[in-house]
Order: sequence, then C-alpha cells, then structure tokens
Amino acid sequence: MRNPYRRSVISTSSHLKNDPKNVYKQFIETIVFQNHVIGLYDDGWALCATPTGQQAFALWHSKSLAMLLQKGSWQSYELQEIPLVTLVQKLIPYLREQNTLLSLDLTPEGQNLLVKPEIFLADIKSFLYQFYLQKPEIFADLKLPLPRSIRLN
Repeated sequence: MRNPYRRSVISTSSHLKNDPKNVYKQFIETIVFQNHVIGLYDDGWALCATPTGQQAFALWHSKSLAMLLQKGSWQSYELQEIPLVTLVQKLIPYLREQNTLLSLDLTPEGQNLLVKPEIFLADIKSFLYQFYLQKPEIFADLKLPLPRSIRLN
C-alpha cells in the first residue's frame, strides 16, 4: 500500500531551471545567439537599485520580459535593442568605470541577477571563445564579435 503522507521528490530538471548559475548561463547563450540585449530608454537608460542601494543597469534577454516593467516610473520608457558589439565594447566598460552593476532580467516582483560588469564581460568572452572553437562557420554567419577583440582590462 502506498503511503499517502509521503512527499514526492522534486525532479532535478525543474530544480536546475531555477538555479541562478543556469539562469545566468542561459541568459548569456540567448543574448549571444540573438546578438543583442534589451534595455529601456527615455532620455537615459532605466536604472534600478540593489538592496544595498548601489545603481544597476537593467537588461533583459527578451522584449516580453522588459515590457512587464514598462509601468509606473518606467511607463514612458521605450524598448531598445542594444547590439552585442555595443554591449561588450562600449556599455560594459562604461558601467565598469561608473561602478554600476548589471541587473539581468528584472521582474516586477524585483527578482533579478546582479552581476559585476567585468565578470559579465569575461563570461561572454569565454562563451564566445568556446562557441568559436566548436562552430567557427556559424560564428561568422551570426556576425558575432571575435573573442580576441574583447578587452577585459
């Protein structure tokens, strides 16, 4: 006879989907393959604050997620695609100089991934390098920035 009080085990695949490391890895893969990220802009980019009060630049991997935040103080903000090349060559170095974190996939509930710009840039470069080694022909077709062109310092 089956015990009615026994709790079922959570499947490992659903548990891994919510793991921040996997979410972060998927974010990088998605933006590389679509060759852009999404930001909100209205006479300046949408910034949010961390729990400690530090500024963070909000980025999303999809327009639908960003549209969820187009209300309240960000109601007048427009969706803008930021090309991957601009992100790695201009935006991330600027955010690093300004000591501003990246807020990835911010939700209306305030959930997000906070990443230092230099770590994000290194992880993008690493992913691009691995992708380049595996599929150089597709790499060129997608017009992705070459890993060696991305400067970490």
